[in-house]
Amino acid sequence: MSRELEVEVAPTCISSGYCRNFAPDVFGAKEDKKSYVKTSPVVETPRLLEAFESCPVEAISAKDAATGEEVFP
Repeated sequence: MSRELEVEVAPTCISSGYCRNFAPDVFGAKEDKKSYVKTSPVVETPRLLEAFESCPVEAISAKDAATGEEVFP
């Protein structure tokens, strides 16, 4: 069973778009091209984890929705 994650994008986002490329169902772009989370919590998937890892400025954070345990970074 996959766990659900509470995902956030920090204001330090530089709008690289990598997260949106890996997980377009989770991440969208605001007018300034910076990413935001479309809906949270989301189900943890390999593509979502790749999206986390792809951020060049580590602007993405995630916690287990059930326990509050930090998952990323």
